[in-house]
Amino acid sequence: MQRLQHGADGSVSIRADQADYEALNSQQNLQRHLVKANWVWDLPDYKATNGAGHIIGAVVNDWQVSGLFTGGSGNRYDVGYSYQNGIGNQNITGSPDYGGRMVLVGDTGKGCSSNPFVQFNTAAFQGPTYNSVGLESGRNYMVGCPDHTTDLAIARNFPFGGGRQFQVRLDAYNAFNVAIITGRNTTAAFRSPTDQTLTNPQYVVNPGDTTLAPGAVGTVLVPGKDLPRNAGFGAANAYSTNAINGNYGRFIQLTLRVQF
Repeated sequence: MQRLQHGADGSVSIRADQADYEALNSQQNLQRHLVKANWVWDLPDYKATNGAGHIIGAVVNDWQVSGLFTGGSGNRYDVGYSYQNGIGNQNITGSPDYGGRMVLVGDTGKGCSSNPFVQFNTAAFQGPTYNSVGLESGRNYMVGCPDHTTDLAIARNFPFGGGRQFQVRLDAYNAFNVAIITGRNTTAAFRSPTDQTLTNPQYVVNPGDTTLAPGAVGTVLVPGKDLPRNAGFGAANAYSTNAINGNYGRFIQLTLRVQF
């Protein structure tokens, strides 16, 4: 993106530090690792030698187990901001063509955690203030959660001559109930460039807690913020599959098939 500078005489030019901006934002959202593995195991058959063996064979023969594993690195992302009362790019940088960038004031964390309400350290971010040139931070400096999902299936074939068979198959998608966080609220809503109070926090300070400094990240969950659709800044708001109010379950499917 070209950052245009508007002169007092009405002229428009590309900023002299455009190369610095491009270098700072050179990080691409490239997935580092992606693995897909599938397997099929046709269980060994029991060879009958007597009448009882035929009964055992009828129970344990012709079973097949299969699976599909999907694994991959999380997508990269960065964190944005907004201000109340219509404060936009022109107020921050003096140009309507580009805005400021988040100011990183501490350890942000990797960008994914086991706590869906705290995906990164929200206290490590501040919004840009007036006279910004848009070089406070780059892009894609956070990494989302990796995928590690397994689908399993078990099937029993019942041959009935002439190459024909009847199959009963049970599939368990996301067999191990893995909940992969794929999105989070990455926009901090501040009051103003000079008042960096969050207006969309996930946690607030307990009014009776006098040990935390003013403006510190709280420990009390904001009512209603436990739902992904109401996620506050830094909380998960999207999952890979089967999301119902943040709760996940495997998906089971039974299939009956005749092959002839």
